[in-house]
Amino acid sequence: MAWFNADDKMHSHPKVRTAGLEAIGLWLVSGTYCTDYLTDGAVPEWFVMSWPKGKSLAARLVKADLWEAVEDGWQFLSWTEYQQTKDQVMVKKAEHAERMRQWRAEQKSNKQKST
Repeated sequence: MAWFNADDKMHSHPKVRTAGLEAIGLWLVSGTYCTDYLTDGAVPEWFVMSWPKGKSLAARLVKADLWEAVEDGWQFLSWTEYQQTKDQVMVKKAEHAERMRQWRAEQKSNKQKST
């Protein structure tokens, strides 16, 4: 499972202050969307437009240097510096699945030995 990371010093960061509280709300829900769907920080236009004042709030995030406008929406700046990439999440999921496979095999083997 991936998590969207937010710095505990965001409350006083100049970029956050420039963007404003309402725009940071869009930033946050967009970050959780990107993490959930493993978009590597790509925020689709439809998602932004589904929120009240979405386009103007996205413009504030661009002005604050938190996002950049791209062809089909917006992109978080510095995504890979602070968030896990899709490739990293997929590797961790595969490693977890392998650990679970091994654990289940051990449990099955232990159960057969005890009967």
